[in-house]
Amino acid sequence: MINRGDWLTPHYNGQYRFEKPILYYWLIALGYRVVGVTELMARLPSAFAGLLLVLTTFACARRWYDQATGMLAGAITATSFGYIAVARQALPDLTLACFITISVWSALMGMAAPHPTPPQHGRRWWLALSGVALAGGFLTKGPVGLLLPALVVGPLALWQCVRPPVPVTKPLGQRLVALAGDVSLLALICFILSAPWFAAMTQTHGTGYLDRFFVGENLQRFATDRYNAPRPAWYYLPVLLGGLLPWSPLMLLWWRSLTRVFRGVQRVNVTVFSLALWALTPLLFYSLSIGKQPRYILPVLPPLAVLLARPLLETLKQLPQSTPRPSRDILLASGGLLSAGILLLLSIFIDRAKILLPHIPMFTVQATAWLIGFSAIGVGLISVSSRQRLIPASLVIAAVISTLGVHGTLLSRVQTEPVQQMANLVRSASLDPIPYGRYRVFVRNLLYYVGRSHVDLASRDQVKAFLNSTEPVLCILSEDDLAWARSEGVNMYELGRVSYLDTGGLTLRTLLFPDPQKDLLTVILVSNQRPTEGSGLDGTLGAYAQDSR
Repeated sequence: MINRGDWLTPHYNGQYRFEKPILYYWLIALGYRVVGVTELMARLPSAFAGLLLVLTTFACARRWYDQATGMLAGAITATSFGYIAVARQALPDLTLACFITISVWSALMGMAAPHPTPPQHGRRWWLALSGVALAGGFLTKGPVGLLLPALVVGPLALWQCVRPPVPVTKPLGQRLVALAGDVSLLALICFILSAPWFAAMTQTHGTGYLDRFFVGENLQRFATDRYNAPRPAWYYLPVLLGGLLPWSPLMLLWWRSLTRVFRGVQRVNVTVFSLALWALTPLLFYSLSIGKQPRYILPVLPPLAVLLARPLLETLKQLPQSTPRPSRDILLASGGLLSAGILLLLSIFIDRAKILLPHIPMFTVQATAWLIGFSAIGVGLISVSSRQRLIPASLVIAAVISTLGVHGTLLSRVQTEPVQQMANLVRSASLDPIPYGRYRVFVRNLLYYVGRSHVDLASRDQVKAFLNSTEPVLCILSEDDLAWARSEGVNMYELGRVSYLDTGGLTLRTLLFPDPQKDLLTVILVSNQRPTEGSGLDGTLGAYAQDSR
C-alpha cells in the first residue's frame, strides 16, 4: 500500500490478495506511514488488540460480577499462553477475536444483559458500540466477524424477549418489534461502516471478487479441505487447554458446580449460562469446520477466563482465615499441582532443547529453564500449603517468567533470525537483482525481508523447470528438495545455507528426544549458474559455492 499508493486493494508478492478484507492491512500501513516500515509496526495492531481484549474481559467481569473478578479475569487473559503467543504475530486473528468479544459483550448489554440491566437510555450506546465492533470484525476477516456474534447473542436475546427475567407490561409482540429494531440498528451501523470498501472492491474488480472472497475464501475454507488438511472434531480440545495454560488445570474447580447442577441441587444462573454459551458457540462452530487452525478459537478464551475467575475467587474466599490446622481445598491443590507440573515439564523441554539452539549461549537457555523450573516449584509448594490464596499471584508470576523466557530465547532473539540471514544472502547474490524462487520454506516472511517479489514454486517439477532456465535464477529450498533436484540431474551451485529450529513445527518427539540431525531444518540458496568475478556471486558467497553437478 505504501509503495503503490493503493489503499483499496491488498497486494502480496506482486499479485492481488483477496484472502482477507482490508482493515488489518490499513492498521499496519498506517503505522508504516507514521513511523516507518519496521517489525514493531507490523506487530503493533495485534499487540494492541491483545491489550484491548484484556481490558474488555476485565470490564465485562467487573460489570457482571465485581472488581476482584474483573481483575482476576483480566490477569488470566493477559497471561494465557495462547494469547501471548498470537499477540506478537502480524496476523489478524487476535484483532478479530477482540472485535468479536467487544461486539458480543456490548450486544448482550444492549439486548440481553444478564446482570445488571443497563438503563434504557444507555442501551443505544451499547448497541452502537456493538455495531462498530461488528463492522471491525467484518472488515478484518469477513463474515465470521458477523456470524459468531449473531450465534451467541441471537438465542440469548430472543429467549430474554420471550421469557424476560423481570416482569414486564409490554406484550410479546411489542417486545419482538423492539428486538427487531435493535437488530436493525446494529445492521445499519455495520453496513454504513463496512459496505463502502466491499462496494469499491466490487466496482474495481467486478462481481468475481465477491465470489472469490465469500465463496472461495470463506465457505470453502470452512466446508472443504482446499486450504487446510482435515482434522478431527476433537482437535480444538487440547488446543483450548494449551491456550489457557497455565490456568486451564484450575478448570477442576468447575466440578463442584457441575455435580450440583446435575443432581438438581443448584440451578445455572443467567450470567453463567450466557458466558457458557458465549464460550461454547465458537468452539462448536469451528469444530464442525473442515479447515481448522489453532488460532481460530481465540474468541473462546475471554468468557472462559471469566468463568474460571469466578469459582477460583469463591473457592479462595471459603478458605478459613486462621485455624489451628489450616484446611486446604483439594481441587484447588490438584489444579495448582497440575499447573506446576506442566511448567516444570516446560523447563525440562527448554533445557533439553539447548542442543537445537547452537546460536544461543548455553547459559541463556539453561538460565531460562531454571527460572521457569523455580517458578513451577513455587506454584506447587503454594498449592499444597496453607497459603493457597497466593495461587493466582504465583501463576501470574510463573506465566510472566515462562513467556518472557521462551520469547527471549526462541522467538525474539538478539541474533539475526534465519529468515533474515537468507534474505541477506539473496540480496547479496547479484549486483543486479535476478529472479528468485521459493519452494516450501519461509512461506510468508521471506518477502518482507528481501523486499522484492519471488516466484512461488508449487511442486518439485516446477523447481526443476525453474532451475533449468537459460536465464540466471536463484532458488531457496530445503536440503531434501535439493537432494532430489541433484538426483534429477539439475545443475546447481550452492551459495549459502541456514540451519535452524523451526519452532512452528515442534512435536512432542522433538521436545522429548531432540536430535540436531533430524530436528534442525536446513534451507539452502542455490543458483543455476556458476558465480563469476564481479557478478556479486563471488567474494563472501563464492566461498560457499559448490558445483553440485
